[in-house]
Formats: sequence, structure tokens, C-alpha cells
Amino acid sequence: MSAVVEKIESEHTGGVRLNGWEITSCHMPILNKTSIEEYEKVLGFNVPEMIFGNNYLRIHHLTNGHTLELQALDALKMVDTSPQSAKSVQVSIAQGWSESSKRNRSDITDVIKPFDWTLSTKYRGTSTGGLAFEPSQTGIDYAKLMVREEIHFYDENVLYEDDLGDNGISQLSYKVRVMPSGFFVLQRFFMRVDGVIFRIYDTRVHHEFGSNRVVREFSTRECAFEDVRRHMPKKKHDDEDLSLLNNISFVDGAMKDPKIECEVAYV
Repeated sequence: MSAVVEKIESEHTGGVRLNGWEITSCHMPILNKTSIEEYEKVLGFNVPEMIFGNNYLRIHHLTNGHTLELQALDALKMVDTSPQSAKSVQVSIAQGWSESSKRNRSDITDVIKPFDWTLSTKYRGTSTGGLAFEPSQTGIDYAKLMVREEIHFYDENVLYEDDLGDNGISQLSYKVRVMPSGFFVLQRFFMRVDGVIFRIYDTRVHHEFGSNRVVREFSTRECAFEDVRRHMPKKKHDDEDLSLLNNISFVDGAMKDPKIECEVAYV
């Protein structure tokens, strides 16, 4: 007998309830000026150009309260603010852009401190309600995820994005799908600094309904800009299709195998 699926639909939020879980995804506009100033006081650095601070993915167990949430503020709290962080990735105009950014936001210069201007984050989600992950030798069973199933709910959403002063892109986003067998989440941090580096940090979460395990994988990859560029096919007259460097799927396929950490939480 198949589980009862209860759809959740409102102006900004969609999702489902089934098998004792509630999965919701919220889409809201970018933060207003007042909220941005509040975030910058908390963080101590300039927030991304497009920050969707009220967007979130929430996975909540209705019985025991275990919850995993993806949201922008907690992700940005993990951006490196050590003294040398601003120099972690260098481009020729990075320092000038950073200083210009401070001048343009004179209202918050009293709280600005060094930070990783690429806004790189190794955020894996916010766990509450007693949900605790621990290291595991076993990762996600991708064979099960390849089985064709009905999709009860699917969504994709952006938490923040920045063009790094016209030097590239930094973006944190997620995708979620809920099937009769369970749910799967991919959160991806993607960063491109033109002429310098590509970086991808992925967090994948899978739960099979009926089991007591939530499996999470965190993977990291970095690759020199030119190493990815070499994979671009040539067009007529040896022209390159530079648009491929904006294609996350293409860049993903061009990068080497990632370093992966596996974790499990019991519910």
C-alpha cells in the first residue's frame, strides 16, 4: 500500500508530507536594505549582491523533530574571515575591488573585516531537533537513485549569488526531489574566478523511507581555470565557446574526481 502524500502549496512555499516527514522549499525575493544591513552586522562583511535570505529548504521529521535546513545566513557564517582570507584567491584587481566595495558601503565600514571575497562556504546544512551526523564508511547508494520513480515533489532554488566584481561567479543553490522511496538533496556551491580557478563544494543528502538512516556526503573539488578551458570543444576557425564556462554541468564534467566525506544520522 502506497503512503499518503499530502501536498503543501502556498504563495511562497511548496512541498509534501509523507511517511512521517515534511519537506518544504521556500522562494522569496532578495533581502531588502534593512535586512541586508542586519546580516552584514552579524557577519562582519558585505553580503552577496543577490542574497535570498528568506529562502530555505527544510526537512523535518514529524515525530521526533529532527530537522535539516539549508539557508543563506548559516552558510555565510562559514565563509573564512581569518586575517589572510581575503588573499585566498588573487586576481589582479581583487584588492581594488574590495576597497571600492567598502567605500560604496560606507554605512557598514565600521564592521568590515577581512573575508574570503569569493564567498566560499563548506556549509552542509543546519541540523536541529537532535539530528546529529557522524562519520561513516558508507555513502549514498546511487543505484537506488537511478531507479525510475514517480516524483512527488521537485524544486530548485538559489540561496545567494555574486559576480565577484565582474571577475566570475559565486553561487550557493540546491535541488530537492521526493519519490515514493525517499528523498534526495543536492546543495552546490559553485565558484568561478576568471583566469584563475573553479571550485565546487557539493552536499548530497539521501534518506530511504522505512530506514532509520539519513546519509550525507560532502565533496570538494578545485581546478585551475585553464585546465577546465582545455576541455572546451573548438568551433569554426578555432573559436572557443566561452559560454560553456558558465555551464555548471560542463565544468562539473571537466573537473577531476572529488574528495568525499560520508556521514550518517539516525532518526
